[in-house]
Amino acid sequence: MRRNRRGHSSGMEFGGSGEDSFVAVVVTKLTGALLFILLLTMVIMALLPKVVDLPSSPGAKGSGEQDKSTLTITTPEDLPEGIAGRSYHVALAADGGRGHLTWSIVGNLPEGLEFNGETGLILGTPTKGTPEPIALAVRVADDSSHAAKGVKLVVYQPETSLSTPSKWKPALPPIPWREWLNQGVGFLLLWLIHLIGLNTLSALRMRALDEAIDGEESRGVARRFLAYKLFLWGLSAAGAVTLAAWLWWGGGLYTR
Repeated sequence: MRRNRRGHSSGMEFGGSGEDSFVAVVVTKLTGALLFILLLTMVIMALLPKVVDLPSSPGAKGSGEQDKSTLTITTPEDLPEGIAGRSYHVALAADGGRGHLTWSIVGNLPEGLEFNGETGLILGTPTKGTPEPIALAVRVADDSSHAAKGVKLVVYQPETSLSTPSKWKPALPPIPWREWLNQGVGFLLLWLIHLIGLNTLSALRMRALDEAIDGEESRGVARRFLAYKLFLWGLSAAGAVTLAAWLWWGGGLYTR
């Protein structure tokens, strides 16, 4: 800081030295150069391929890495179960290998099933169940190697028919007639049928009497319907005695 004496006036004057200006210029240029180098490094790192992306040489393998070309059968040991009378379709599977795969099975398949060695398919409709699991040996081969594996196949025999009931003919639940009769429902049914018969005879008798011309015809109608009524009473009594005897000897409400 110095005094300014120009023009016969005095005042304070601030000024910078040349060294300060040089330091500021150097710092600015160094900062720009560092930023440029950092940006260039980021671009180079983005363009360079990573190590994991580089293709590995055919002979270079890790200690835990397996050869992907090794032919192995991946089908589980227990094949899906089959049901006699229903379609069965299972495809055998393998991993690895080169070229076309050819399959074969050692052992007898259940009756009704066939095997396609070109596609590795087991298909068909088994006709009957197997009493125990069938042991089979599955083999597959490619152009240069082969693999084998033991599998088991079970076919179940259904206890009932596999036919689906028609929607238009629903199955009705069985009616427990014997249980109802054992509880005395039969007597109630007999009594209801007897009352309906008596009412029907009475209605027919009244209509016949109205159509009768003279007293002789009326007396004939009365005698005829009296015979009908006695016959109905006899039928009802016979039915009740028969039902009571059946309950007595067959058990139920009446037991000895």
